[in-house]
Amino acid sequence: MDKALEHLLGTVVQMRKDEEGSHKEEDVIKVSDTVSVAASVYETVRNTLEYDDEHLLRRNAIRRILKRRIGESSSLESASKLLQELIWARYLPNGRVPTNMIGKIGTILEKVQFLFATLDPESPEGARVYPWLLDVLSVEVEYVLGPPCIDEALASFAYQELKKRVDWQTKLVKEADRDLQLYIAIHRNVLKSNRATLRYRILTLYYPLWRKAKQGDPVVKEIAMQLVKVVDSVENQIDHPAQDAVYRFVRRHGVVFHLLADIARDNPEAFARSIATGDIASIDTAITKAAKARYNGFRSKLMRTVVRAALFLLLTKSILAVLVELPYELFVLHSTDYLPLTVNILFPPVLLTFIGVTVRIPKKENTAKILDEVHGILGVGDDFSLVFKRRRPWERGALYWIFNGLYLAVLLVTLSFIILTLHSFHFNVLSIAFFLFFLSLVAYFGLRIRNTKRELLVLETHRGFLGTIVDILTLPIVRAGRWVALRAPRVNIFLFFFDFIIEAPFKAAIGIIESWLGFLREKREEI
Repeated sequence: MDKALEHLLGTVVQMRKDEEGSHKEEDVIKVSDTVSVAASVYETVRNTLEYDDEHLLRRNAIRRILKRRIGESSSLESASKLLQELIWARYLPNGRVPTNMIGKIGTILEKVQFLFATLDPESPEGARVYPWLLDVLSVEVEYVLGPPCIDEALASFAYQELKKRVDWQTKLVKEADRDLQLYIAIHRNVLKSNRATLRYRILTLYYPLWRKAKQGDPVVKEIAMQLVKVVDSVENQIDHPAQDAVYRFVRRHGVVFHLLADIARDNPEAFARSIATGDIASIDTAITKAAKARYNGFRSKLMRTVVRAALFLLLTKSILAVLVELPYELFVLHSTDYLPLTVNILFPPVLLTFIGVTVRIPKKENTAKILDEVHGILGVGDDFSLVFKRRRPWERGALYWIFNGLYLAVLLVTLSFIILTLHSFHFNVLSIAFFLFFLSLVAYFGLRIRNTKRELLVLETHRGFLGTIVDILTLPIVRAGRWVALRAPRVNIFLFFFDFIIEAPFKAAIGIIESWLGFLREKREEI
């Protein structure tokens, strides 16, 4: 059996033993269920305004809390308050987090606060590095709360298998960078790591001792002395010109490793026996069953994603309609046309929902292709190789200018048609601007939602004639939506309102209420 696969199976078995032995009696952190309800409702409402993947919500909350609390008190007190808020919001189970977790997180905070102390917040470098350190800190705290041992073993297995099969037929990725670019692409695909997670993972690749280091350790001092250089080195690898291409290249094979991990988690002993005895039938049955479960889970997750994105658009657009559009019509135009208001509020979520419910997966053909790759990886079938090449003749010369000119022309024609159509329905200038803004966001969100099916596909998909026409007409708008979406978190006034106006006093009030309830409980026990 392959050593990386053996390590994955061994990690699954060990994690199960650790979970079974984790129920011993020890001091745990408890909060009031009453205030927890209020805090969890707040988080639900706030997360509706921040369109992000579900597995990132707790990490985002950790970062948000740390940004508000770090430096205002001792590391241990900040760690205690952090855990309390996470339990309030039900990111952690009430009465299950041991009190010794406060010390573990406090050690991490002390270590990173040493790096914060080397920064000048007013300088351009300080303003750039501060959020970078917050990302690293929040990911490390997240990993202490829930060690991703199985995920790391899975990523290592996928890396070893793909590394020996990739034939790099490109000069864009230098030989010295290939292993790390493949590593980043695997973590983006297999583990769904975002930029913050990648920052931490690459940092720990450069400095393996960082994970267990304490404030005064040499590795912390070494990083502090060249912090800006370390940040630049990590960012250059994440933003490598070929990374997106490598990511798409790896994406077609990510589901194979997910399914192998699924059956390993389900019954590692039976999986190991099937490999040892060459029982292909049992392996195929398990993979097919796991694939079916993934397809069904994808449909459920897709609907949740669509609902969250639709609520995000509906809520954001409704607030803008009340605060901006309606006053503009009343006080500037001195008239009110409810058709544009209604269309602008309802059209984005309706269109996004339609895009989501029309996603389809060719299950039978896709599963057959998955089985072929599984056989090759496990050594019970024909092996396969993967060729990475990136030849784009349109990147330079006359084709570059011709294609970009056509691209711009299509965008202008599409926008002109939409504007003229809206104008014929008596949309004013502001209503048209809002419509185009949210149309671009819906187009981008919709494409992202549709592309989530690529996480399950190993088949090459062909758009066909109609799909090509749709791409020609919509891709410029999708690109505009992507530009807006990537910059929206920086200018999202609603998130600013929640994070800086509401959250601090709201959490303070919850803390006071919990203390009051604790006081009443103590007095009741005295009686």
